[in-house]
Amino acid sequence: MEGSKSSDSEVKKTPIKGHRKTKRSPTTKQVKDKGKEDPLFDEEKEEEKVVELKTSKDVILHVMEFKLYVNLMIICTVLALFMPDIWEAAGPPPISWDIILYATMMVCLLFFMSEIVLLSWARDDYLFSFFFWLDSAAALSLFPEALMVFNVDILKLLGNNSTTLSLTRAGRAARAGTRAVRIMTLVKSAFEKWMSRKDENRSAKKQSQEESAIGGKLAAGITEKVILVVTAMLVANLLISGSIGTATEPALENAFTTLEELYRDCGGGNSSLSGGVAGCRTIRTDCMDGVPTDDPTCHFNLFFRLFVIKNNGDMGCPTINTGLTGSDLDSATRTALACRLQVFQREYNFSNYSTSATCETQVIRSLRILGDWLWCGPEAEDSLRFAELQEVIIESGSRVALADIPYTRGSAVSNILQVLFIIILLGCSSYFFHLDAERLVIGPISKMAKLVDRLNKNPLAPIEESADTGMEEFETGFVERALRKFGKLIQIAFGEAGADVLSKDNTISTDGITTSTFVAGRKMQAIFGFAIVNNFNACTECLQEDTMLFVNTIADIVHRACHDNQGAPNKNIGDSFLLVWRLDDDADISKPVGDIADDAVKSFIRASMEVQASEVLRKMTESPKIQEAIPGYRVTLGFGLHVGWGIEGAIGSMLKIDASYLSPNVNLAARLESGTHQFKVDILLSDRVFGMLSPDVQALHRKIDCVTMKGSQLPVTIYTYDVPYFGATTLDELYAYEDPDMDFWDNFPPRTSSTFRRRHAEGVRLYLEGNWSEGRKLLEMCVQENGDGPSKVLLDVMGARKFIAPDGWKGWRELTSK
Repeated sequence: MEGSKSSDSEVKKTPIKGHRKTKRSPTTKQVKDKGKEDPLFDEEKEEEKVVELKTSKDVILHVMEFKLYVNLMIICTVLALFMPDIWEAAGPPPISWDIILYATMMVCLLFFMSEIVLLSWARDDYLFSFFFWLDSAAALSLFPEALMVFNVDILKLLGNNSTTLSLTRAGRAARAGTRAVRIMTLVKSAFEKWMSRKDENRSAKKQSQEESAIGGKLAAGITEKVILVVTAMLVANLLISGSIGTATEPALENAFTTLEELYRDCGGGNSSLSGGVAGCRTIRTDCMDGVPTDDPTCHFNLFFRLFVIKNNGDMGCPTINTGLTGSDLDSATRTALACRLQVFQREYNFSNYSTSATCETQVIRSLRILGDWLWCGPEAEDSLRFAELQEVIIESGSRVALADIPYTRGSAVSNILQVLFIIILLGCSSYFFHLDAERLVIGPISKMAKLVDRLNKNPLAPIEESADTGMEEFETGFVERALRKFGKLIQIAFGEAGADVLSKDNTISTDGITTSTFVAGRKMQAIFGFAIVNNFNACTECLQEDTMLFVNTIADIVHRACHDNQGAPNKNIGDSFLLVWRLDDDADISKPVGDIADDAVKSFIRASMEVQASEVLRKMTESPKIQEAIPGYRVTLGFGLHVGWGIEGAIGSMLKIDASYLSPNVNLAARLESGTHQFKVDILLSDRVFGMLSPDVQALHRKIDCVTMKGSQLPVTIYTYDVPYFGATTLDELYAYEDPDMDFWDNFPPRTSSTFRRRHAEGVRLYLEGNWSEGRKLLEMCVQENGDGPSKVLLDVMGARKFIAPDGWKGWRELTSK
């Protein structure tokens, strides 16, 4: 006999000793797998974890995970991002100290390059990946500073102009965009660890919510796109602007061009022809503002003085308060300009066009017009770094160089803030983009994937209803609801017997995962029970379309009674149902195993009483067609119980599969169920099941015969329980008889009295011993008292042989009916 069962997985079962679901033997797993399965697993506490290093690549990757190496790379990343700007913003120090900065950048460059090389060799998915190009761009941006260790100035080779400066800043921005992701990742990791230490529950929850594969992939993709967009915007902005920080260059260049024309008009630019004397052809030291003159020398001298006063800083004079307005501003400006004029006249000598000022402290470090050095010389520029030097060169070769240290400091501070902004921008944008993706796509998909994985491992796992998250109107919400519905339907269809089928009988084919029926089943132990609806065929003839409602109403009663008493429904076969109470594989079935046998009998008693009291079933059976076909008919059930081994597995083909049990013990339970018709009782159970009952419950049963059944040569002693009948017309009326302070057996004792059961037991004893004449008397008394069916059967058996036991009577007979 075979069967399949369904169970209501939403109702939890009460575990008892000796009754469990079969567990597979644990297998050796890696720590990583353990962490995924156990939410409370703390990987950091596995100090004795053994790391298996199979190849030299594994060794390299393992070394790169050492805390020392990780911290070293963190330090290099921070230095590469912030040190050049901090160096410029903090003073800057004397230029002779720059070798410290350049050496540091060279060390960082070597570490970055070594990391790129090692990862390219050791990690198969790194070379030419997104992060390979990201790390390469960051390393490339360090070359200008690093090569200065060897006095190789790439920026000077490119020329000292605004475009070169823009390239320098663009390189810094690229470095910030590429390496900032490292800082962002570290900050995120540190924050999560801090929160985990602060809240252990959060840590356990975080570990239980392992990031899905698609979630990790999408998060990485979002991060990559954000990094590319932010970095590209920063670099493009700096390259396109070209002249950031040089807004005064056009005016300065125009003024310088005018100065050159005036110098040419006064006869200047011939110092190489006049013995090296620079200046105008005519020497004038008495030119004054406000005095009209046509002398080209005065025109040049006065404009040169104005050029220096406006572009050489404050020259030691009070600075102009830019917050002033109106006459106050005009007065402050006149005072400052008058002071600068005095300083200029004191320090500059128009007789030989030279200055006595300390050139290394001036804003204008050198000025050359038509080959003549009229203000300091090129040696004054040696104390300036490339970024601190601003120069204007016109077509004739005339050149003025200015020290732009204040702007350089401000630019350095701006760069530091920019890097911090990039880190925050990358982190926030990546987080919020990922948050939307997690909420709309990854979260629902992960929930569905976890549901499928949980059902694959334990097909009977509870399927909880999804919380209202506002996502129900989206496609993912629809799919999730459908998946939960399908899961519940599969649980109902396959039941507990199908648990191993769904979780074990899966093979990988070229088309994916398929369920194969061509695999061995699993031997197990259980109490097998069959329930049958009496007079079912006649009812179906009368009920027609209502037959489904009829049989499903009965199935609901039987299944719930079984499920509520540690059992599991398995197979529905029209008028009968297979029910199973699983036991441990090593359970001793020769004695009580917890109270599972009591519960098996209890479920059948409950089902029998509820079927009799069902208002729905009574209305159906009171129909004229049924009463005409079977006068006085009411729904009754017959039950058979036996215990033993069974083979659990998939039965069928790839076109149709039933998860059920095959065993002679299953067949014997079916024979007992059929025997209820012959003995006119509700329940028959074998001596094995009787031996597993508790003593108090055994006392409520009575032995009715000892027989051999079709398919079995071993005699089986059979017992019954006389199900009480209260005449209740509804379930509420039935359970109104129940006293909550009493147990089930006291509330629903057998309908026969203890005196009757003792008399019957004595009569059966005499029958089995072969003393049929004496046994006849007692059994006839039982029939006279209540028309007892089992007593009638034995009287018929004895009567067929004129109440004389056959020769060689062994105390049992063959049960001729199935």
